[in-house]
Amino acid sequence: MAKYRVIDPQGSVVETKEIPSADDAHAWFVDVRADNSELGWRMEVDEDGTWAFFDDTEGATEK
Repeated sequence: MAKYRVIDPQGSVVETKEIPSADDAHAWFVDVRADNSELGWRMEVDEDGTWAFFDDTEGATEK
């Protein structure tokens, strides 16, 4: 399982959670920011102790 975190537009971590798959992580991200009214929300994944941007368009990460 990988650890993911949701970050609000102000840069604060809203929630962190271990999730078994990238698809499940994306669904969780959508649930956490359900109102979808504010731009700037993002999700990161922990890659060996370093947080990296989670790219939900391809299910991969970028550094």
